Amino acid sequence: MSKIFLTDPQTGKTYPGDEQTVTNLLRENAALIRTIKELQNEGNDGHLFDYMKQLHRNIVWLSSIADETSNKVTH
Repeated sequence: MSKIFLTDPQTGKTYPGDEQTVTNLLRENAALIRTIKELQNEGNDGHLFDYMKQLHRNIVWLSSIADETSNKVTH
């Protein structure tokens, strides 16, 4: 699970959506997609839904960052 969904214990704030965080999250998504594919091919759906929820959450977060960035550029 990415740290972006956690609160920094020192500051009490959520982690920023900086370039490194986005890059790490994209790598995590690639790994999640590979894992989901492998589980589907094996017919092992025990944790499949958990991985899919995590991938969905990551994609929603990335899209919100993209929207924020797009709004800053256009305004």
